[in-house]
Amino acid sequence: MDFLCEPPDLIAPQGSLTRLRLENARVSAEFLTTLSQWCTQTQSVVLNNLKPRSKRVNETREDYHKNTRGSVEPGVEALLRSAGGSLLHLSVSQCPHILTDRTLWLASCYSRNLKTLTYRSSSDPIGHEVLWALGAGCRNISSLQVAPAHPCQQPTRFGNRCLQTIGRCWPHLRWLSVGGASCGTQGLAALVRTCAHLQVLELERISDLGLQAATALCDAGLTSLETLILTHTPVSGQAVLHFHSVCENIRSITVEVCVADYFEEPDTQEAQHLFGEIINTLMVLRERSGLCDILQVKVEGFC
Repeated sequence: MDFLCEPPDLIAPQGSLTRLRLENARVSAEFLTTLSQWCTQTQSVVLNNLKPRSKRVNETREDYHKNTRGSVEPGVEALLRSAGGSLLHLSVSQCPHILTDRTLWLASCYSRNLKTLTYRSSSDPIGHEVLWALGAGCRNISSLQVAPAHPCQQPTRFGNRCLQTIGRCWPHLRWLSVGGASCGTQGLAALVRTCAHLQVLELERISDLGLQAATALCDAGLTSLETLILTHTPVSGQAVLHFHSVCENIRSITVEVCVADYFEEPDTQEAQHLFGEIINTLMVLRERSGLCDILQVKVEGFC
């Protein structure tokens, strides 16, 4: 049985839930605790854009954030405890403040058979301590999507140390999504060197991905790579060509960028002109033999 929820007034169905999806709703720990009694056989849990209770009349904004921070986690713990080893897929995204990366520490305790994990947070990106706990408790993860949501309130929390931890914990990863300005070439190369079986790699908001970085990553590994997704990562045409020429199994390269990814002052005439040249180069590459069916370029806010 599936349970999909969007409105805030939720009624639990009869029977056992195999898939639970809660999104765009205000929920409480009490509600999730009640719901957990139907989750003894739940295989998939998706929590997306959940919101806390409304701010009280005499409550300051600071007190509201303090009082609601992590407020739903006791309910999530009840869900995870109830599902136990049945849970194979967990996704937590855009639930700032009410769910922190402690949610993943809880998963490491109760969800030992997890295969896919998505965690996207702008307020509490995952740190290396929680990654270590996950690595110890959830050894079977093959798909990990943990790039911080943008704009991130703690941009330095996820970086090279986290990348190295991921490589050490899950050398058999098939799908990986990481990112943030603190992720450097050294950390990415260390990860790629360890995760030799990566088939899908998404790099989101990496500060720079020029030819030198592309060469370092390809030298480190990526021999099994089939799909490369570069989301708001300033990549050069030379780097794209290098990935295509060296990664023999590559089937898809997607580049999604905007002018702000390349320049600190994106509104200037010079920035617009240079960005136009970069995009023109990428568009020309799309016409090359061997790349026309592989390279996709998506440009935001540019004509």
